[in-house]
Amino acid sequence: MVTILCIELCLIWVCIVSHVMYRSYTSLFAKQEPRSLSIGICGGGVVGGGIVEILGNKREYFEEMTGRTILVKKICVKDLSKPRDFALPEGCSITTDYDDLLKDDSLDILVEVMGGTTKAKDIVFEALKKGKNVITANKALIAKCLPEIESTLTKVNANKETNVEFRYEAAVCGGIPIIASMQGDFV
Repeated sequence: MVTILCIELCLIWVCIVSHVMYRSYTSLFAKQEPRSLSIGICGGGVVGGGIVEILGNKREYFEEMTGRTILVKKICVKDLSKPRDFALPEGCSITTDYDDLLKDDSLDILVEVMGGTTKAKDIVFEALKKGKNVITANKALIAKCLPEIESTLTKVNANKETNVEFRYEAAVCGGIPIIASMQGDFV
């Protein structure tokens, strides 16, 4: 269980890094982008807390690699009174209202790690429609809704200069990260 969790956390970190690397590379040929990247996280449990810790622990490495600073600005949780096993980053607020993240135009990426296919689906679709890039490790949501998500992205990106992105990866098959490999090699 711990191994699978560590793999999922690392894969989410890779999605964030690849998003920023792609955006940084393409910005060499476009307008200058801001030097920071603001993130909102839906889910402040073990996985959400792990993301906060990894981003904090790897901050210098990430800045050196991309030239950008990641700022976790907001985290949405079910229960504010529940003790957390991670420290909130400086300037980060915690809320129970997902609309606080969805309506915040300063957030560049929304990371969904709450799980499930009901509320998580609503949040992911609303974020995409509002022009936020989304990263998830939600295998159930991907399995159930990927064609609908791709259709929504096509509509959202129809007349945009810079596309909204939906990134995902998760540990499956007992901890083996195979989704990207299957997409690249077999699809």
